[in-house]
Amino acid sequence: MTRDAAQADRNAAVRAAARGWKQAGAIDEAALAAVAAAYPDDRHRLGPVFRVLVFLFTIIAINGASGFVWALINSAGEIQTLVILLVFGVALLVLTEIQVTKMRRAQGGSEAATSLVGIGYLVVFTGWTADKAGLSSLHVIAVVLLAAAFLFAGAAWRWGYPLYAGASLVALLAIFTAFPQGRLAWIVLPLLAAPVLARLAESARLPPAHRASCAAVLGVALVGLYVALNIASYDSGWLEPDLSIWKLRPAIWGPSVRWIFIATTALVPIVYLALGLRSRRWIFLMLGLGTGIASLITLRWYVHLAPLWAVLTVSGAALVAAVFALRRYLDSAPGKERHGFTAEPLFEDLARRRILEAGAAVMSLSPEARPVHEEPKFAGGGGEFGGGGSSSEF
Repeated sequence: MTRDAAQADRNAAVRAAARGWKQAGAIDEAALAAVAAAYPDDRHRLGPVFRVLVFLFTIIAINGASGFVWALINSAGEIQTLVILLVFGVALLVLTEIQVTKMRRAQGGSEAATSLVGIGYLVVFTGWTADKAGLSSLHVIAVVLLAAAFLFAGAAWRWGYPLYAGASLVALLAIFTAFPQGRLAWIVLPLLAAPVLARLAESARLPPAHRASCAAVLGVALVGLYVALNIASYDSGWLEPDLSIWKLRPAIWGPSVRWIFIATTALVPIVYLALGLRSRRWIFLMLGLGTGIASLITLRWYVHLAPLWAVLTVSGAALVAAVFALRRYLDSAPGKERHGFTAEPLFEDLARRRILEAGAAVMSLSPEARPVHEEPKFAGGGGEFGGGGSSSEF
């Protein structure tokens, strides 16, 4: 990130925190205005709804323009398609740089769209070129994943997109599945990188976007570590190559180490929760809960205690009961706090929480379709005719 973009990112984080202070009643309107004046916003931003709309329409416009150019000059062969992918990909990344630096756009939707489509075009260009060069399918996929990892990492570092940082590590880990001992890389790399990433995710030297990127990479690394140590992953060979595709000999760990994966399936969620409680890092707490549920599902897969729906229902009910019990335990303490933990929203941005709650409510609703109003139609109900004391029906 440029120095101006990093400073704008820090200012935005301070303003967001101040809004949380105001909503929690810690400061008044005058103090909030003073914070906004001291940390001004020099970026052009849009609200969440318009940001999504601009993002979608920009992607549609870019693909429409590239498709139109392709239709005009594609008659000569595939070389023109490669040229279009390369030119559009590079041009879109340059346009993203202009929007972020010169036009001072942030959270506007269009810069995210141009960066995503530009990276996608360059990744497709790289894979197509590797295929036309005569490389095997293994090497083509490896080149594509390596290009995706490099481009996403560069975009996350330059423009501060945490989602790109996580995607970069996903692509990098996917490369190792092509090797016989790729599972070992999925175990060793997260173990080595997790302590460094945890410190960088809280380093004041980095702008908030880069700290969030480090947190995203940390989350992906921890999930990858759990997947590599899960017994179902080991038994099913999720991280080992398929002989019919990769032409490689899969990793053979041997049945003697299977008990290690059984133990790690149960211990990794406990370790994540313990680290989260000790370090007060929410990412370890969330992943501890998530991997704990995954381990319960894995247990159900091997031990048929009850139907899967029953296990999930009981597990969900137990989790909800534990949440209510924990909240009551924390609320009953003086100041509603025990050992540094509290159930109260401490200067939390309530607007974001309401968006999540509204989204969950919308997803849970399934209203019935309204019947279309129709004009009354003729329905023969019969009648009578006759006279002089006689009658009949029709």
